[in-house]
Amino acid sequence: MTTAFQFNQPPFDTLSVQEQRELASQLNLEYHPAGQTLIAANTPVDSLYVVMKGLVAGGDEQDSLYGEHELFDGKAVLEGLSSHPFVALEDTLVWQLPRAAVLALCQRNSQFAAFFYQDVARRIGELSPSPQALSQAMQMLSRVGEVTLTPLHTLPANASVLEATQCMDRHGLSAVLLNDSAGPRMFSQSDLRRAICAGAIPASTPASAYASTALFTISPDATLHEAMLLMIRHSIHRLVVSRDGELVGILEQLDLLSSLANNPHSIGVQIERANSPHELKLAAERMHSLIQLLQHSGMKVTLIAEMIGELRQKLLARLWQLLVPPELTGQICLLALGSEGRGEQILRTDQDNALIYADGVDQGVLAGVAEQFTATLIALGYPPCPGGVMISNPAWRRSEAEFRQQISAWTSSPSGEHVMNLAIWLDASPIIGDTTLLYRLQDHLDQCLDDNTLLMGHFALPIERFASSHGLRPSWLPGAASSQIDLKKAAIFPLVHGLRSLALAAGNRCTNSYQRLAALRGGTVISEALGNDLAASLSFLQGLQLKYGLQAQQAGRPAEPQLALAQLSSLERELLKDALGVVKQFRALLRHHFKLDAL
Repeated sequence: MTTAFQFNQPPFDTLSVQEQRELASQLNLEYHPAGQTLIAANTPVDSLYVVMKGLVAGGDEQDSLYGEHELFDGKAVLEGLSSHPFVALEDTLVWQLPRAAVLALCQRNSQFAAFFYQDVARRIGELSPSPQALSQAMQMLSRVGEVTLTPLHTLPANASVLEATQCMDRHGLSAVLLNDSAGPRMFSQSDLRRAICAGAIPASTPASAYASTALFTISPDATLHEAMLLMIRHSIHRLVVSRDGELVGILEQLDLLSSLANNPHSIGVQIERANSPHELKLAAERMHSLIQLLQHSGMKVTLIAEMIGELRQKLLARLWQLLVPPELTGQICLLALGSEGRGEQILRTDQDNALIYADGVDQGVLAGVAEQFTATLIALGYPPCPGGVMISNPAWRRSEAEFRQQISAWTSSPSGEHVMNLAIWLDASPIIGDTTLLYRLQDHLDQCLDDNTLLMGHFALPIERFASSHGLRPSWLPGAASSQIDLKKAAIFPLVHGLRSLALAAGNRCTNSYQRLAALRGGTVISEALGNDLAASLSFLQGLQLKYGLQAQQAGRPAEPQLALAQLSSLERELLKDALGVVKQFRALLRHHFKLDAL
């Protein structure tokens, strides 16, 4: 009775026709009444089970549930011993696959074997869907050294504008290097235009008078993604490629763009040249199309977030420049907060920003600018923050002295509101203005945190806020009436806030979750193995959030935190179980580390 077995479900969809036939010949169908134990704890395991109909509970707290087409226990099959019991919660039919047959298939089929990896990071990495064809995402991970580079041509430091121009014309270049004693300098076509506009005499004017003193270099081993980020960040058109201190060529913007089917650099240029909010809105719409393209092509969510984060910071900075008198910019620091500040926001969600200003700034002008800034962002497609964390709210638009007092209050009295406001502040990233305003406040925060052990536990406590009943329960099974999960509350928030809490306790000023994790990994709290699992789980969860958020928007609905599990493939549900298991493990670690049970 093998015809009902679903070979189109993972991991069996990786088997060849011959392998499916071999496995089908060894299948057995078993019936287990409700309450019967299929696998006892600490007993040898000789079979892998796949649920045909019914419901089975397993795991150390019996909080992992297995419904139709789901298998258990892959870990026990590999080890030959079950650590936890598995019990039928209702009358259940299961397919029984001999352990020997499963192990034999694992040896012959690496894709099939990947499903049984015990390492969560490895499972997510191996099992996450990836495109088969070469796409822009794959090209973006190509190396700079794989692109055709423009040869270097160097002239003496005293070369004239005319000599530099003749060299560029002779060799078909857009730039040459000047061998200055203080270090190489670049003279480009843009510098030539500046010299001509200034009335310089090409034959007698030294090219060094107009050459750039700042050379932006990149390694040939760096990815095209990294090169694109540098060009966007610094608004430049070329990078000097350097290997072990030796200059080997120039990566031109055109060289880079010719390697890509669609490019974000042009969106960055469009933002810089925008002269009205309407033109910025057009750029924002192109950013949304770029997000769809990158997600569909299989680019990692962390790379998409980096790219979109750079573009969005440019957009916010340009909007400020369009609205604010130039003399005011030097007296303020505009901040991105929340997921925007962490560099982890991809879809356009609600605004999260703040404004620090120097003493003496005209409050009437500033209030008007803040209102206009918020209103324009709404028109660009960024809804207002439900909690009012926007510069139009005076609570998030303060002088440096006022923010210093506020930080002192947040840290001296760790109430729930103070803790969450402090958490929002810790993700602050400067967008435009005088960054020293922020850095001095960060120094003040460090002083407030010195020996403040009481705050640390209270700061981490919110991870328990959404901790109740977030195991894989019956209502989460496909087909159940309320089969939904709030990804943010159930999984993403405890990971992000847990890393934020540990970084705060360690005195680490990183704002990005992955950077915080990189600084903590391998230390006394987070092992290398757990660090890998945390990074893979957070990336997978954010990837789900992006994928189904885009689907909702394409259907004309707002992206909601609630995710219907019926949307997920069986593979995604399996990986979600893995990720939630890591979240559970991380919560337990934080509970112990910060002694949350005593609060």
